Amino acid sequence: MKESLLRTLEALIALAATYMAAVTMVQTTLYNKLLDKVSNYFGPPLNPYLPYINIGIIIGVLFLAFTFWRKGDEIWFGRLFSMNMLMFFPAVLDFSTFNWIGLIFNLTPIPGLSGLWVFGVGLLLQVTYLSLRYTVRFKYTRDALEGRGASMDDIDAVTRGQVGYLMLLVTLTIVATSIVYVSLPYITQFAAGPLSNLPVPHMVVGLLVVVMIAATLVYYLRSQED
Repeated sequence: MKESLLRTLEALIALAATYMAAVTMVQTTLYNKLLDKVSNYFGPPLNPYLPYINIGIIIGVLFLAFTFWRKGDEIWFGRLFSMNMLMFFPAVLDFSTFNWIGLIFNLTPIPGLSGLWVFGVGLLLQVTYLSLRYTVRFKYTRDALEGRGASMDDIDAVTRGQVGYLMLLVTLTIVATSIVYVSLPYITQFAAGPLSNLPVPHMVVGLLVVVMIAATLVYYLRSQED
């Protein structure tokens, strides 16, 4: 696989993920609450132009995504992921049972999208970051092989092998995440009985999640050192 094709795939993946995150954001309760505040501040003359604000925001973040892609390194792809997750967060908040945003201002989350849609977009963002992170490494490998005098045919063959590995990794990620999504209601139902006997079940679950995240992070950092 040639580097030009690799860069094209990167662009398509990055723009698709950003577009889906932006389209999801403009249909969330928090976003529309903020848009209503802007509308109330400027008055009725702004109301006919509100749909164009949504379009303008989507075009703006797509331009940012294109700019981040042009940089083409791991740092800027990380910023792309952060931007997409920031836009995606209000959709997760719509399904949250703990309305902490309501502590700041009056907001009652009303999901405007299905849970399956939100899950699909979240999975897309996860797969996008995973893919872009690895394609950057592919380019580093290509540069290293080229510096050692390898032929372009050999370099392209190595890249094809790396892309095959990435496709396998992405497939496993999608399957594993989907299994968790489908089985979560059953896990919740199974755990509801034992957890209901605890004085503060949400704190226990939160502590377990934090410990698992910390353990995973430590394992990841150590694996990177090796």
